[in-house]
Amino acid sequence: MIVRLATTADISALAAIDSSLSHVPHRCTQIREWCAAGTCYLAENEEQVVAYGVLNAHFFGCGFIEMLMVAEGYRRQGVGSQLLHTLISLSPQPKLFTSTNRSNVTMRGLLLAAGFIESGHIENLDEGDPEMIFFYPNRCARN
Repeated sequence: MIVRLATTADISALAAIDSSLSHVPHRCTQIREWCAAGTCYLAENEEQVVAYGVLNAHFFGCGFIEMLMVAEGYRRQGVGSQLLHTLISLSPQPKLFTSTNRSNVTMRGLLLAAGFIESGHIENLDEGDPEMIFFYPNRCARN
């Protein structure tokens, strides 16, 4: 598996693996903006897009993994973990955060296994499903 910066030429392939496309109507616009901004990275397996992640510094100037999406057929095979660790290594900021809904047990487990720790939550983004904030403390120890 290789990870590379996504370009606008990759938008269709990224949208094709995004399982939230049906209920997040502005996702294609987001993907286009992430690619144009140079914050979207994709993972390829034999030239097929299998995952993507978005890394920026929009969270109080700290590194923030805004999105991590793995194609359905590639979940639970280590693809998400590999991409997550790549994004961790690419972040130039000493502090790195990410978030997920409380209901996303799979993502929460992935983050905890990768060394992230819970760092609070935000109510009222999704009704009855708080957004859990996670912090990666090992970056601070390295810098």
